[in-house]
Amino acid sequence: FAPTPAPTAHPPFPAGSEERLLMRGTEWETPLFARHSGEAGPIVLVLGGVHGNEPGGWIAAEAIAGWTPRRGSLVVAPRANLLATRAGERTLPELGDLNRLYPGARDAALPMARMAAQIVEAARAFRVELALDLHESWGFYAERGANRGTAFIGQTITSGPGAGRLPVAADIARDFNAQVEGRDRLIARDWSSFGAAPAGDAPPGGGAGTGGWRPGRGGSSLALGLHVPGLTPVLVEMGQQRQAVGRRAELHRLVVRAALEARGML
Repeated sequence: FAPTPAPTAHPPFPAGSEERLLMRGTEWETPLFARHSGEAGPIVLVLGGVHGNEPGGWIAAEAIAGWTPRRGSLVVAPRANLLATRAGERTLPELGDLNRLYPGARDAALPMARMAAQIVEAARAFRVELALDLHESWGFYAERGANRGTAFIGQTITSGPGAGRLPVAADIARDFNAQVEGRDRLIARDWSSFGAAPAGDAPPGGGAGTGGWRPGRGGSSLALGLHVPGLTPVLVEMGQQRQAVGRRAELHRLVVRAALEARGML
């Protein structure tokens, strides 16, 4: 038998910037920016504005969209749910919740399910290796007491099923925490800590076509690794309670910078 050939390495994207429009020509149209170094290296996607009442994430993403990597590529969708960010609402009933609709479908009834499909397509087209989805929760995970609800997952970073899983979130948290103290520190969590399955198990329901791997929650961005080969998704949650929006945006930028610096991109 002939030996299996090694996979062909993709050339880097040409140096420069480009802008694409997700949901082009619709009322939900929103820009996606890509900045390419022209040098081989990691390709990182940053999502902001998935929920419109979590402004720290999309304020940070708008600034991050202007960063230029020195190797690899940086791809940013600052306001994935543009109408929700304008309304200051988590989402609007007629749109659907983008963070429950991955991988979506081109012909889906809900606009945010179609947006989810376009984000998946963009991540595949750019060969994204790491996706950082910037969110906010109300309360802080470390201060949750007896409350175990999702309103108390602020200051956490969680990796989903993918190539890297927990070490990715833990490494970013370590580098981030070296620059902050006290209440600002991030707690790293693995997707299995949401109760989906024991660590090391496959997502319930199995393969890459499964979007609802978190029982009762639908397909969040933590499922992106199931739909984009080689991608590890990471969910970043800042706490809003007694923390100004400017500080939350600053901390989001610091998280992304820590991830990019660790990959030699900044």
